[in-house]
Amino acid sequence: MSWEPEAETDVDVQTEADAEDGSSAVRPTRVERFARERWYARPFVVIAAVTALAGALRFYHLSFPHSYVFDEVYYAKDGCYDAGFPFRQCHLDAPGEQTITVHPPLGRWIIAGGEALYGNRSYGWRVASALFGTLSVLLLSILAYRLFGSAVWAGAAGLLLATENLNFVQSRISMLDIFVTTFVVAGFLFLVLDRQWMERRTPRAESPSEDDELALFNLPPDRPPSPILRPWRIAAGLAFGAASATKWSGGAALLGAVILTVMWERTRRKRIGLPHPLRETLRDESFGIFAFLFILPAMVYLASYARYFADNHLDFGAWWTLTKGMANYSIHLHATHPYASRPWWWVLLKRPVAYYYMCVQTKGSTCVRNAEILGIGNPVVFWATVFTIPYLVVAWIRKLDWRPGFVIVAFASQYFPWFLIGRTSFLFYMAPITPFMVLGLTYSLRDVSEVRLGAGRIRALAPVAAFGVLACVGVFAFFLPVLTGKTIAYHAWQQRMWLGKCSPKPTWCWV
Repeated sequence: MSWEPEAETDVDVQTEADAEDGSSAVRPTRVERFARERWYARPFVVIAAVTALAGALRFYHLSFPHSYVFDEVYYAKDGCYDAGFPFRQCHLDAPGEQTITVHPPLGRWIIAGGEALYGNRSYGWRVASALFGTLSVLLLSILAYRLFGSAVWAGAAGLLLATENLNFVQSRISMLDIFVTTFVVAGFLFLVLDRQWMERRTPRAESPSEDDELALFNLPPDRPPSPILRPWRIAAGLAFGAASATKWSGGAALLGAVILTVMWERTRRKRIGLPHPLRETLRDESFGIFAFLFILPAMVYLASYARYFADNHLDFGAWWTLTKGMANYSIHLHATHPYASRPWWWVLLKRPVAYYYMCVQTKGSTCVRNAEILGIGNPVVFWATVFTIPYLVVAWIRKLDWRPGFVIVAFASQYFPWFLIGRTSFLFYMAPITPFMVLGLTYSLRDVSEVRLGAGRIRALAPVAAFGVLACVGVFAFFLPVLTGKTIAYHAWQQRMWLGKCSPKPTWCWV
């Protein structure tokens, strides 16, 4: 069995305009389809609408709470100092950066940009997160459109991510994970665009007679184009480099990108009949992959230390010592933390993270009104992943569709490496993975909606798929008060803590 299914279902060759009876009827051209579409069903309008919704949710009342929340005590202070404010004004004990020995500096520079524009206040240190969270929805919507060729499903994917609890919370907190998320989604989008760019330039055998003629004269098939300079691959390298320069965990996504590139290039060569497609791929593509998916990201990573090198007179020895210290910290961190959880429990939402909790009103010794910001995934999206990922594996093998394979590799390359790391870990490390959980759910709901039943071949399950999307949105709306720190009655708060009580504060958890 080959290691990647060979069938092609790119957006350019498989569209919603397929004949209803499955025949090979001539499909309308892209211009004709666009002319027939209602203005509100056009991809640009749908994607713009879900992006606007995501932005409104993320920017609304962004400055609350006005104090530091959770790890903002590190990143917001560092961003303040990087933006040029005096260290005492940034609430630092000494002129220096607290997290310089923990993570690369790009994320702090992005936070610093927001504080430079809006000041050393809560809105200033969160505005970059809100912007990047909104961009993550925009990029995922475009990616879904490139995968499915449908404005409806592009909008559904964007809506699911816009109302995904963890993405939403990380978009409103001054932490690094939402930046990694956006760069990773951008990188995989550019990788898909590179794939489709190359597919349009690869010759296809027009008929069996042509293949017979090649065999008769013992002629090899035309070699597929393999240019070194591929603009979308370069863009992907830049995006994945930026993810790695924000947090080292972004490098896991880069590994997934390399695996996908080799798989797709091998398939492209096998489809046109080359006898040794993997060997041909390694020979033709190794230099381009090495240059733009290894060297270019490494250059972006080094560039993120520009200020460090300027302050230390290009002392690479000191930089290497700093890097080894970061590695030692990342690998050997085994601190006890009440909100820590192991990676195999993340999808099941065993232990969310309470970023902010306050009892606002008491009656005697009893809290009657409280507020919380809970870092938790959308239960519908997370729990559905237990079923959607196995379904994608089956679909990849049985339907010979490259798209489930793309989602699986993007998901697995970022998630399963955490199983090998023994350090203290938290649920919010899942933030860069949630867009691909959303894509997996979107693909599955799309397949459900296209099931035809009865003599009339009616799409009877389409309402089920619509209900799945609405359920995600409804659960998000239900949890919204405990995602934003809104003051609510204690009994209303308890209604949202579905799975028990934990120490040090009662909250969502189960054992």
